[in-house]
Amino acid sequence: MIKHSEALKIVLDQVFRTDIEKIKISDVYGRILAENIYSEINMPPFRKSMVDGFACRKEDLNKSIFIVGEIKAGDDDIVDIGAEQSVKIMTGAKVPDSADIVVPVEEVEVFDNFIKVLNQKSSENISPIGEDIKIGDKLLKAGTLITPPIAGVIASLGFNEVKVHKFPEIGLIVTGDEILEPGNVLTSGKIFNSNAYQLIANIKKIGVRPKYYGIINDSASEIENIIKNAIEDNDICIITGGVSMGDYDFVAPTIKNTGLKVHFDSVAAQPGRPLVFASSVNKFVFGMPGNPVSGFVIFETIVKPLIYKIMNHNFRANEFPFKLAGGLTRKKAQRKSFYPVILNSDKTVSPIKYHGSAHLNSYIDAFGIIAMEEDVYNLNDGDFVNVRLI
Repeated sequence: MIKHSEALKIVLDQVFRTDIEKIKISDVYGRILAENIYSEINMPPFRKSMVDGFACRKEDLNKSIFIVGEIKAGDDDIVDIGAEQSVKIMTGAKVPDSADIVVPVEEVEVFDNFIKVLNQKSSENISPIGEDIKIGDKLLKAGTLITPPIAGVIASLGFNEVKVHKFPEIGLIVTGDEILEPGNVLTSGKIFNSNAYQLIANIKKIGVRPKYYGIINDSASEIENIIKNAIEDNDICIITGGVSMGDYDFVAPTIKNTGLKVHFDSVAAQPGRPLVFASSVNKFVFGMPGNPVSGFVIFETIVKPLIYKIMNHNFRANEFPFKLAGGLTRKKAQRKSFYPVILNSDKTVSPIKYHGSAHLNSYIDAFGIIAMEEDVYNLNDGDFVNVRLI
């Protein structure tokens, strides 16, 4: 059994990158850039008015200034001005080269076709060319996860297509004679298949649409056949259930029989101890515990980082320090343990009553998860804890 941190390092040390494709700007959300983005334009590309007002010359502010025209945002035929002249201008419009100030409309008095400036110390209110971005600026690095603001930045530079890493192909297999798909009649000794659907949801949250192979009976030959097919068809294969030490736990030995290199088969994590990770050239297999909370935690803390890593993105979970209300105690501390917490009205967090790795509904109201490291028995009321948002 190896530490959780060591298991994560082994997983992330694997070398593989998905292929690159060019996609439309409308489809870039959630993708990983496969190229650096350099600006080919200045932003703004012209001297831009920051307010609705009147463009004029500073030396004329103490005079009556004649209005010679109007400039709207998007106008290209710009009205120039001379001495004691101004032009009415809208926010975002191009400022005439002969103007060195835009006086806001609320700081002038208009009479006949003249303005009188009421505030002689008005700001210039002109954005210079290239104030935000200059030609040649490197704005985004390859490996960047494209968020909504980043998508907007790429579009603002005029790019309608960008190169991104392809999503990996991910296969998902559930094992267990006791598992039933939702929609069937729940008979004695059976449970519904929650594990597959919380994993499918988590994988889709990244943007990948996994290939689901369904529920496989606890048969060594059947499990071996489907695992071999899934490995052939996918970059990452996730199998849940059948990885412990029971008489019908065939997944771990089957993975070992596929010819892949098994890096570890047990992790000092609670939940999530029975975890198999194996690989070959450009192929990765996880044999994950069948309990749903174990599957959730292991996916979040170990599998998800690998999915992003092979798309050349270094995934970092959103973790923030919060004060713990109520404290937390455990009797054994040989493993790193994960607990769901809620956010309280006073911005503290409290552990949620949690019965173990099958208690998935304890996560319904969870704000995040906290961890107790090995050899730590107590977290005290008022301690700061790192909360991993989920």
